[in-house]
Formats: sequence, C-alpha cells, structure tokens
Amino acid sequence: MTLLLKNSLGGNAKTLMIANISPSEKSILETLNTLRFAQNCKRVKNSVKMNEDMSGSLERMKQEIQR
Repeated sequence: MTLLLKNSLGGNAKTLMIANISPSEKSILETLNTLRFAQNCKRVKNSVKMNEDMSGSLERMKQEIQR
C-alpha cells in the first residue's frame, strides 16, 4: 500500500488518510497491519507551499484563461 501511495504521502501536498478497521476477531491481523500503516503515515511531515509557475508571459496566460 505504501508503495502505491508514495507520491501522495510526502512532498508539497496536504494528504488525508483514513484507516478502516474491523471489530471482528477474524480480522485481527489485518486490523493490526492497518493500524501500523496508519501510525507510520502519521509520522510523515510535509512542508506545504504554494506552487507558482512564473514562466511565460502575462498575455499568454490571459489567452489560456480565455480559452
């Protein structure tokens, strides 16, 4: 799961992670794995900053907005 989400769990993004667990005793190993994964996700710290693309002319940007 971590491998699939690696691009979403860091960098310049705010991320929400919801861990869904089961109260069933049959699912205890899966529940423990989910809780461990959620605990690891909680340790990820991001420094979010606004993305700005200053390349290009103002006129070209206005044309793009109009389009």
